[in-house]
Amino acid sequence: MAVVSLKIGPKAYKFSCADGQEEHMQQLAAGLNARAEKLIQSLGFMQEGQMLAMICLLLAEEKSKLEKETNAEILEKSESQMAEALKNLALKIETLAENLGA
Repeated sequence: MAVVSLKIGPKAYKFSCADGQEEHMQQLAAGLNARAEKLIQSLGFMQEGQMLAMICLLLAEEKSKLEKETNAEILEKSESQMAEALKNLALKIETLAENLGA
């Protein structure tokens, strides 16, 4: 098990992670650190816990937005697929009706 030191805001934290995951953890922490720096720039000094909670809230908001966008895309795709299926079914019914009438 590896130990990696990650900077988030003004503080460094030590975490254990699976061997080989150190770089991935550092990339994730870099994203969180960028958010922390933006928060500090816009809001000024914050207690460590408050800053981390605020980052969590921002991430939760992003997750919610992405879920809504994804759900809307899935719904739109489903509606499009249903319309195409109905169109194909209508063509088959027309063909059957023509064959029965002939």
